[in-house]
Amino acid sequence: MTDSTGNNNSSNQAANKPANKNTRYKKNNRYKGNKNKPKSASTATGEKQTPKPNPNANPNAKKNNSRNRRPKTLTPIRIHQKYDNLLEQHLIARKKFYEMHGRLTGKQLEKVKYNYHKTMKALYEYEKTLPKEWQKDVLKTKLDLYPADRQFTTTHEIEPVGELEEVDPSFDIHLTSIQTSHEWGLDKEETSGTIDDYKAYKGITD
Repeated sequence: MTDSTGNNNSSNQAANKPANKNTRYKKNNRYKGNKNKPKSASTATGEKQTPKPNPNANPNAKKNNSRNRRPKTLTPIRIHQKYDNLLEQHLIARKKFYEMHGRLTGKQLEKVKYNYHKTMKALYEYEKTLPKEWQKDVLKTKLDLYPADRQFTTTHEIEPVGELEEVDPSFDIHLTSIQTSHEWGLDKEETSGTIDDYKAYKGITD
């Protein structure tokens, strides 16, 4: 509101209002306790304070927490995921091995070769690491997703797997029966002649 002189009454009242003496004191009094608080010796020197041990704390609490942590159960989904991860690692290592085989030498090539054989061994021996039979069956269902082709054996009514026969260890598939029966130790004849004699014997004409 304004009076007859046109002055604002609210502004006049605010100007005439006595100032609170405690206002400045309250603002400055907020940090009074912190200033008067004595500093510890470790804080004054800049050293880190070590927390005091709690006498009521259980000394085996940390051990119990780690003991209660159980490994994750291998569910069928996790079995498939782990196999896929091992397969992906092996494919990457194999690709790098074949790409760098003719480019790298020495320790670099040995490292690439080591990673290749390491991932291959981990992939092939993954089934052996599964502790339970049902887990191995789950992996087999993934690996044997497509049925085997038994059309020939079914048509001819024969067993899919034939009987295994013992093979003589001295047998060499690259030698014929005449070569294996010949006693080469008794052959003392030396080879003689020239290339022209050989061409004449074979009827080769230039």
